[in-house]
Amino acid sequence: MTGRDNPPDIRFGVGGFPLAFTDRPEAKDRGAVFAWLRSIGLDAIELQMTYGPRMRADQGRRYRALSLAEDIKISIHGSYYIVLASPDPAKVLRSVDTLLRTYEQADILGAREIVLHPGSLYGASEADAARRFTENLERFMAQLGKTDISLMIETAGKVGQMGSVDMILDVAATVKGVGPCIDFGHVHARSLGGLETPDAIAHVFERIGTFQQANPDTPMHFHYTPIQYGPRGEIQHRALSDTDGGSSKPFHPRPEPVAAGLAGLPGRFTVISETHNSQEKGAIRLKSLINSGACGHKNASDLVE
Repeated sequence: MTGRDNPPDIRFGVGGFPLAFTDRPEAKDRGAVFAWLRSIGLDAIELQMTYGPRMRADQGRRYRALSLAEDIKISIHGSYYIVLASPDPAKVLRSVDTLLRTYEQADILGAREIVLHPGSLYGASEADAARRFTENLERFMAQLGKTDISLMIETAGKVGQMGSVDMILDVAATVKGVGPCIDFGHVHARSLGGLETPDAIAHVFERIGTFQQANPDTPMHFHYTPIQYGPRGEIQHRALSDTDGGSSKPFHPRPEPVAAGLAGLPGRFTVISETHNSQEKGAIRLKSLINSGACGHKNASDLVE
């Protein structure tokens, strides 16, 4: 892979407000994050609404103006309480209401992507839970009507949740207005260490590539962090420099093979770093690897011997 400038079709950003920003005096005004991101060479932020869409409309309009002035793309991470696969109709109705309000806030903010965890299996197989989730999601999208805001369904980090790569890609291929959010840390934790090697990461990108060929107009979204996992999957996001106290080994997945795979993808997409208390470092590292050619490959398949 040859070096290249940050292409306009790939954006790199942070999930939430990093400590490197919140520790600064100007962070008393959270709206200052947009100028700060621009100053460090990043151009995206995922606002966390994991406990519900509570932002005031005037604040949303102000954030929109600030993000446009600095050319920072906003996405939203939706509430954990949105559970469209629940067998309880009342919970589904509450979830629909919360998701509708999230779309309203996204529109005010100028966000065009909402990230959503599909949720618990509720004791069912992933196939059965995914079927209920997809049916309720199709009803929701029909109720929502025409919109240019995409709902990005995210891979899960725990074994007892919906959200395998295959399930996410299947839903995105089935429901109009839905795209996949592939979180490499979650894939690694859910598979109990399945992304420790470049080959394993390359195989995930091969599946993504197959999906893109069949669904060229479907948007893509990505999350990245090294992660600590246990027998049930995700325990904690980790920083790039964190090591396992017992073995002094770094946590996986590592950024180099992820950057190699991202560098080979077509189309426009956003990469959000969720590295622990250092989101900007993960985003800058991925951007640097891709722009400099240091990831060493034109695409993920080059990593497979």
